[in-house]
Amino acid sequence: MKRISGREIDPSAYQRDPGAYGEVLAEGEYSGYSRSLASDFDLANKSGSVIEVKSAQSELANGEDGRFRLFKSQHERLVRQDREGSAFYVFVLFDVSSRPLTARMKRMNPADVGRSIAGRGGFYNAGHVAGKEYKLPIEAVFG
Repeated sequence: MKRISGREIDPSAYQRDPGAYGEVLAEGEYSGYSRSLASDFDLANKSGSVIEVKSAQSELANGEDGRFRLFKSQHERLVRQDREGSAFYVFVLFDVSSRPLTARMKRMNPADVGRSIAGRGGFYNAGHVAGKEYKLPIEAVFG
């Protein structure tokens, strides 16, 4: 797990688009992976290995714990792409209660994430246009 803090974090970039900023941080952390090489996923490298970045904030505006939002169709694409460890999730957690803003980052393989989701009840229909989803609790990744 990587911790990013202080001058490494750009609060204004985070405020504009936390998800996109999570991708920027992951791109900086994983050498050889680039957003410009990616088509179906957030990051890719020249050999075809891919990363799907999921960002969350530690606490929502209503005081509830944040969570990572995953979509079943996206997860299934990532699992299909994962041949010999060539696909990963990177979870970026922004600690909105810390000053300065900090972030933690963790890479996980899709099979482990899928087992965690299945063990917690699985994907469900939330009425979202992207199909079934699952809101993965922070402790499932950083617990």
